[in-house]
This record gives sequence, C-alpha cells and structure tokens, in this order.
Amino acid sequence: MKVRVVKTASKANAVQVVNYQNNKRKVLQHIGSAHSEAELNDLMLLAEEWIKDYTNQFSVFPDENSNSLLHINRSTFIGVKYHFFTIK
Repeated sequence: MKVRVVKTASKANAVQVVNYQNNKRKVLQHIGSAHSEAELNDLMLLAEEWIKDYTNQFSVFPDENSNSLLHINRSTFIGVKYHFFTIK
C-alpha cells in the first residue's frame, strides 16, 4: 500500500491510499483533498494512520524520526574490531 497525491481539476491535491497488483492501481481509500500545505500534511498523516489500521502490521521504523533508531547525538564511534578464525 502506498500514499498517492494527485492534482484535481480544482487544483487541489487529493490524497489517496492505493495498492498496486498485477500492474494495476486500485484506490483503496480517498482520504481527502487539500488546498494548502498544512492540509496536505494533515491528510498524509491520516493516510498513514489508515494504512496502519487497515493492514494491522507494525512498521519496521515505528516513527518517522530516523535519529531515534540510533541516537547519534549521544553516540561515539570507538572503532571496528574484526574476528577471524580458521577451520582445521
């Protein structure tokens, strides 16, 4: 499933949740139409929530802040250590 934004005849941005199967696009849900950037951001969040509710699957990256995966501001690189072994 994917969130898709298309222009409407009234120059608004329509937010849709679509699924591609057998090279065909199927609109699963029309979330709404936005006439401003703030409305578009709100509709995109609603679309992501709809996908989470519809699929009942957890995201690999549960929040959008990639810095929360590895707290770079609290981390220090100390080096790399390799372990080699031989089989006799």
